[in-house]
Amino acid sequence: MKEIIQKTVKFFSAIGKLLIAEPADKSKIISRKVCGKYRAWKYGPLSISIEMAASYFPENYQLDEEVLKAANAAGNIYSPKGMLYFLLSHARKIAAPRQPLPIKTSYSYVAWQMINLSKVNIVTTLTKHPRLIEIREETLELSASKAEILILSSGGDYLEVNHLLSKIDLTHKYVIICSVFEEAFIHDHILYRVDRKITPNFKSENEYLAFMDEIIREATTIPLNI
Repeated sequence: MKEIIQKTVKFFSAIGKLLIAEPADKSKIISRKVCGKYRAWKYGPLSISIEMAASYFPENYQLDEEVLKAANAAGNIYSPKGMLYFLLSHARKIAAPRQPLPIKTSYSYVAWQMINLSKVNIVTTLTKHPRLIEIREETLELSASKAEILILSSGGDYLEVNHLLSKIDLTHKYVIICSVFEEAFIHDHILYRVDRKITPNFKSENEYLAFMDEIIREATTIPLNI
């Protein structure tokens, strides 16, 4: 009798495993969320490309239906990156007017994913500036929310900096994007306010420190109307 019960338990256990779907990986979960959010199938033959590209947008950003329709009408954009660039360049930018930072002796900053195209280490050199204090919290988001000057990379080919900027209030922050992308590309493809775009190529530490002096002056005296 005991043996029969054990076999029965094993049988139903095996059936249960068959009925339980394998856990979806992160990309599948994101894809399903995007498909439900935008109903990409409505937009024609490029729906899969649109769905994949839209998954790179911040979760709290809502793409306008007109942009999705225009993406499908553009035709021949089958790579996720190509479609992402189309959507970003046509997407509605988020208004984020900047208030000048108060005049004081020091300012907090955070640096994220900096690259160097010269002998000057732009991350290490920042620590030598007498008026800059680095913020280091448990997470990048928390550090950025507390810092006054954000020195960020674009986040690579998929502009992942959009995700970070979507999570913080930029009103009292000065945003610098350090990237090899052209300035026009940065402004077209980043959804949030960018105050200055720089290329990570400085001739000397002194040149870089002088540049940060200029940034402090601009951040404290020139409000932007965006």
